[in-house]
Amino acid sequence: MKKGKTYDEAVSRLEEIVASLERGGKGLDETLQLYEEGAVLLKQCQEDLKSAEGKLNELRLEDIEKEISDD
Repeated sequence: MKKGKTYDEAVSRLEEIVASLERGGKGLDETLQLYEEGAVLLKQCQEDLKSAEGKLNELRLEDIEKEISDD
């Protein structure tokens, strides 16, 4: 269920989009297209971070449960 880009690829592309928009000189259609692409990538990054956070919490819980069972 992996999306088209890895987290690092999405962040890199987001940085490119932001730099391009900050430079300006784009037409309205291209600006909107870049903004929409950025919004999709931002959502993907947020979901990836949320997933990673969940995995970390699971690992911490497993460590705590192991410590308790070892005592």
